[in-house]
Amino acid sequence: MTAAPTDFSADSSADLPTPSPSLPPAWRIDPIRLRAALVEDAAQWQLEIVDETGSTNADLVQACRRTPWAEADMLPAGMLRLAYRQTAGRGRQGRPWQGQAGMTFSVALPLALPPARLAGLSLAVGLALAEALNDVDARLGKAVGLKWPNDLQIDGRKLAGILIESVPAGPQRVWAVVGIGLNLVRDAAMEAALGRSLAGVTECTDRFDLRHGPTDLLAAVLNRLAAMRNAFLADGFAPMARRWSARDAYRDQPVRLLHDGAVQAEGMARGVDGEGHLLLETASGLQRIASGELSLRPASEGAR
Repeated sequence: MTAAPTDFSADSSADLPTPSPSLPPAWRIDPIRLRAALVEDAAQWQLEIVDETGSTNADLVQACRRTPWAEADMLPAGMLRLAYRQTAGRGRQGRPWQGQAGMTFSVALPLALPPARLAGLSLAVGLALAEALNDVDARLGKAVGLKWPNDLQIDGRKLAGILIESVPAGPQRVWAVVGIGLNLVRDAAMEAALGRSLAGVTECTDRFDLRHGPTDLLAAVLNRLAAMRNAFLADGFAPMARRWSARDAYRDQPVRLLHDGAVQAEGMARGVDGEGHLLLETASGLQRIASGELSLRPASEGAR
């Protein structure tokens, strides 16, 4: 059964949901501290925290379907749903995913745009997340690289992933439901299960404590996402492309693009264009690659 959401009008010393045993018991989101740190549009967001749910993305998809858009001025600027444990989370390409060692949440962004104008949104979200990490600690921000189209990394190890689903709400109206999983600490059990190394926020900063750090980080993320939404509504991803490319973990490196483990293309990564396409320099010239169901890997990893 899904737990009731945290009451954000309650005192911050109230008994908040129990996090994953992978993290120290001190880790909680402090609702009063969170609200106090939100600025501008982010301060108007609807916020929910639950102990456990199947999928925060699925929860917000249903919430968006129930939310009328008759009066755009009455819509929330955004919605957050954070769960300390997800039992039916999904990653990219429908893979099952459960967040245990970090912060797992979804946000819903109302966008008065036609679906064709959503190109580059996952990259815009990734950039906002990276810049929020930099807001928390510049040393941490410097260590983070962006992996096209929707991951954050530290030294080639996954730090965060992003999954976006859209919910149509009428002509030129859509909700973008964005699922984010961000590792706070490295989880040895998860690394063993996946067969690869992961990254965690705490390894690159000495200014992050698990008592207040997650709350401060979440506030930074929501502030950045709210600002990104406004910028994206106005001009799309194009003005952000240069900033994204500056953080590209594989820029000017040989890469391969895979689909179901098979190599589809290879060449030198040259950043992204204004629509979020990967710019891939190949033997036949520069190609613009849409994300689709492709996965990017450094060429040294081969097709695995």
